[in-house]
Amino acid sequence: MFRAMNATKILKGMVLGVVLLLPASGWSETNDEDLPRLTVSAEGTINVPPDKAVLSFAVETVGEKLSDVQQGNQERVAKVLEECRRFNIPSEFIQTTSLNVIPEYPPPPRRQADGTLENNVPRIIGYRVVHQVNVEVRNLEIVGKVVDRVLHVGANKFSGIAWGLQNEQPTKLEVLKQASAKAQAKAEALAQALNLKLVRMINVSEGGNSPSPSEGRYRMAMAMDSGGDASVSAGEISIRGSVLLVYEISQK
Repeated sequence: MFRAMNATKILKGMVLGVVLLLPASGWSETNDEDLPRLTVSAEGTINVPPDKAVLSFAVETVGEKLSDVQQGNQERVAKVLEECRRFNIPSEFIQTTSLNVIPEYPPPPRRQADGTLENNVPRIIGYRVVHQVNVEVRNLEIVGKVVDRVLHVGANKFSGIAWGLQNEQPTKLEVLKQASAKAQAKAEALAQALNLKLVRMINVSEGGNSPSPSEGRYRMAMAMDSGGDASVSAGEISIRGSVLLVYEISQK
């Protein structure tokens, strides 16, 4: 009797062990990663005229004494900002993007005839203060005038003009619709050419969409040489977006 009971327990343990060792995938649904698939992508582009311009310029001041350099820089920046307000540019459209204080050092030590360097400990001989400002102008007719005036009253560095849209969302949505239609048409063409069937769409992802402006590199020298207001042309900017579609496919 004892041996029979032991045999029964051993048999049950073996059956349980077999059940526990069965692969879990036997009860799971098919993983999408294992499905045959077709991946396509497409880009949409819409060209539109801009309705705003962002001017990027700086006031740079150099001197021996830091307090004097800072004060001189602040005075020139104040004149620049006041000139912007004369054009009815709101304060919220005027932004300081960086303010740097840079120590100035003498040239590096010279090498002696015997190959050794002069024993010269670096020392600060002055300071350079650079105040970078971005100004958003929504009246494109005055862009050239603003550039000329800010350079005349104190700004001595001009990086350029970035054109853009005040509200990009409607155009971005149209770009994504355009990209989606192109991607879908591409998938259907590939499926037809390869004798495949598009079973279902299993993934959609949006790529980056951003304006690609024709950035005006209108330099300071050009503005200062002109006798009057600078002539600035906005042209058009390109709003781009991309879409990636993934389809499950099968043979027809």
